[in-house]
Amino acid sequence: MPNSQVDVSAGAPNLQRYTDNGDNTTTDNVTGLMWQRTILANDTYTWDNAVGYCKTLTFAGYSDWHLPSEIELLSIVDLGTASPSISATGFPATPSNIFWSSTSYGVPYFAWGVEFDKGTAQNYLSTNVPNNARCVR
Repeated sequence: MPNSQVDVSAGAPNLQRYTDNGDNTTTDNVTGLMWQRTILANDTYTWDNAVGYCKTLTFAGYSDWHLPSEIELLSIVDLGTASPSISATGFPATPSNIFWSSTSYGVPYFAWGVEFDKGTAQNYLSTNVPNNARCVR
């Protein structure tokens, strides 16, 4: 799991390191995951639509994108920053919004999301509430 500079200074391993691939994708050099780099704040989806959007996305020459699991999405949180709690170098102009994960909450109509304002994960109503989505491969 990547860690912020604050956490690494306190003894945690795996400093966050990102590579801008020059095609609006960012590679996490710790996990090896490739992410959509920029997301527009008004590009929102219900949970089902977010899952479908990523599953059918062809972007930057790849067609194997998916909506990240909760742990994948939490791996790009940077608790050393706020509003948004994410690396501005790796993910510039990220809105401080809720982003869907592909992880269902375990009860009907709820799924896990990450609120990038504070970097926290919680369950959200998934039926008709639109949130942002950032696809990963």
